[in-house]
Amino acid sequence: MHTLGTAAKATGLNRSTVLRAIKSGKISAAKDEHGEWQIDPAELHRVYPPVADAPRRTSAEQRHATPGQADATALLEAQIASLKDVAVLMREQLEDVRKDRDVWRSQAEGNQRLLTAAKPQGGVLSRLFGRAA
Repeated sequence: MHTLGTAAKATGLNRSTVLRAIKSGKISAAKDEHGEWQIDPAELHRVYPPVADAPRRTSAEQRHATPGQADATALLEAQIASLKDVAVLMREQLEDVRKDRDVWRSQAEGNQRLLTAAKPQGGVLSRLFGRAA
């Protein structure tokens, strides 16, 4: 089992980074009878790679880097590209719908003009009895 200090050394991170990971729930750990954190190495390295496998980082990168950051970035870039494709398709569909709407509108206006022009003059009684009401 690792303590905060040995976990930090094993991953090349600061103790505070490991503690933040525990408190945020990224890593599960328990306190022993002395109040020290006990971290299972498998649990620690599930989130953070061992220092031998991790590339050297500058202190600024070490403070701000997260595990699997490159994987997450690649995944997000793929999702962005996919969403851009969907947006293009939706714009094309919207344009098609607008064209259809314009065609239907012009047909409806033409039908309305025909109905208005074909409407007989006078009321119902004049049409039935042939006189003005």
